[in-house]
Amino acid sequence: MLRRIAVLALTLGTGAVQALDAEVEQWLVRMDHAMASISYRGTLVSTGPHRIDTLRVLHRVDGQGGVRERIHALDGPRREVLRDGDRVRCLITGQTSLIVDNPIPTRLLARVPLADILESSPVYHAEIGGVDRVAARDVRIIEIRPLDRYRYGRTLWLDADTGMLLRSVVFDPEGGVVEQLSFVEIEIGAMIEDAELESELDNASDFARYNIPGQDGEVALGGSRPEWIPDKLPRGFRLVSVGSGGPANPFEHLLFSDGLSNFSIYIEPGDQALLAEHVEVRGATHIYTGRVKDRVVTVVGEVPASTVQLVGHHFLVLQHPALRHLE
Repeated sequence: MLRRIAVLALTLGTGAVQALDAEVEQWLVRMDHAMASISYRGTLVSTGPHRIDTLRVLHRVDGQGGVRERIHALDGPRREVLRDGDRVRCLITGQTSLIVDNPIPTRLLARVPLADILESSPVYHAEIGGVDRVAARDVRIIEIRPLDRYRYGRTLWLDADTGMLLRSVVFDPEGGVVEQLSFVEIEIGAMIEDAELESELDNASDFARYNIPGQDGEVALGGSRPEWIPDKLPRGFRLVSVGSGGPANPFEHLLFSDGLSNFSIYIEPGDQALLAEHVEVRGATHIYTGRVKDRVVTVVGEVPASTVQLVGHHFLVLQHPALRHLE
């Protein structure tokens, strides 16, 4: 459960799109650059089925490209997400109080080079939309539509001056809206002090504390060879990161991305007798929990339920050098 909460902080980037024309490419490159290089503070409204959340966002990019970020809720239970580079903590009050220390980088979308995107199998179609205004700023709209049922589409509103993403709508393959995010006010290029990035909840007494396995440095990322792998994947997804816990807390983490959509897989020992296969939904995120042999498998990502179920149902100990994609 803790690991699932820790991976909900997904970030958005460019996708493997079909027939990417020069104007779409230009805007997506500008968006990617803006998100990696611009500091900002603002107020963001997030809406999904039966919920509306108002969030304060402070995002600072340091001179060496490091990122510090603090996101805290302005309504409902007190909760925060704090990020320092690849280190992320989620703080939540109430009966389900958690402080989650996550050793896996939660900038879950790998920065896929544009050349690789253009060479990928076509799984999206992107086109320029109209013009609009968001948070009192002029924007240009980009439409990105999925070409199969295994990923979401998105409509993006990009700041006309900087390319910064100011609003996004996530929709399912049938066109139904799954989640919306929109800044209602934003200061781009803000000078953010250290004190603004410090949590107000760190010393709160009503928190329980839980640690994700591997937080003491027993995590291998990047070039590791996985022990387990799905033998079926929707077309376009590639393995971009591998993580593993140490002997005291054995687990394996795999991150897959198509450049726009992504999902994580956790494989760990578990009590098989107590586990019933099931799928949970949290806004745009689906979480599949099941088992394979003597392992518990969790697949979580901002993808449709059909994707996490497909991946969760097709697992094996790695014996083959290549993944088999659906046609």
